[in-house]
Amino acid sequence: MEEARTELTGRNSAAISNPYLSIVIRARNEAEGLHRVFEALRAQRCDFAWETIVVDNESEDETPELCARYGARVIKISRDEFTYGRALNRGIAAACGELVLLLSAHSLPVGSRFLEAAVAPFADPQIGAARCLNAHDLEQMAAWYRARDISYRSLEEQREAEIGSEWTRLYPAATCCVLRRALWERIKFDEEIEANEDKLWASQILRHGFVVRCCAEAVYFYTRHRGRRAARMRDLREHLALYRLTGQPPLGRARFALRVIKAMFLAPLVSARYLCEQVSWNFALLSIPHKARRSPRSGSVPEFDARQAVR
Repeated sequence: MEEARTELTGRNSAAISNPYLSIVIRARNEAEGLHRVFEALRAQRCDFAWETIVVDNESEDETPELCARYGARVIKISRDEFTYGRALNRGIAAACGELVLLLSAHSLPVGSRFLEAAVAPFADPQIGAARCLNAHDLEQMAAWYRARDISYRSLEEQREAEIGSEWTRLYPAATCCVLRRALWERIKFDEEIEANEDKLWASQILRHGFVVRCCAEAVYFYTRHRGRRAARMRDLREHLALYRLTGQPPLGRARFALRVIKAMFLAPLVSARYLCEQVSWNFALLSIPHKARRSPRSGSVPEFDARQAVR
């Protein structure tokens, strides 16, 4: 693994004690989100220099003017040639920093020490990338109460870990992560796949013996709210890209049939349960004036709720 790591970077991967950081943001008509992100970056307190690069996909709003106001460099990419991987490669190619923070226009850094915390793991020369913590992901919040590392002792161990799709949830996401530019110079992001270009890149550097750090101290809020349809379309793109990479279908015919049968049986039960819950809740609201005539009662919350439920 050590030989592979040295070969990949083309030099010994020295620890970065005073890093220069480039922040790369992909955007199309994201002026509102970018404004919040720029303000959060302006509030950062750190002892190293950093720059901001926005890869603009033919925005028609105030994105270009906003970038000029905050001193962000703009790299243009047309809609016809846009892919997520190509946009990342364009932005990183224009970057000057030894470290690169990939940031979404919907990812809002928390606190004035976010940048400092995000680059801190790279004092260890084995760290190839660091994933930041999404404050809205309760599962991550529970699992990352302290930093955790992803690494493999062998290629066989990595292949076993990357069976299925759960591993993609743990690997760094271009939504908010930091990487070494020296690694990107040797391994570019895939410009053809529809999604998961960031997961594929992380898998490749792990294969060369580097470590991915899940950084609990660098926290951000993801401010975008996707509707049900948009979320499903995103999931389909990710599953399609994952199938292209691994050849593993997300769903077989037998499981499909089982899910359809299960849905047919559960649909009436779900409908009946919803009806009962709505009638019960609205009746409880309707009875509030009647209950208010009784004198208030003391006691612990569970006991109070239990007495209220039987009335």
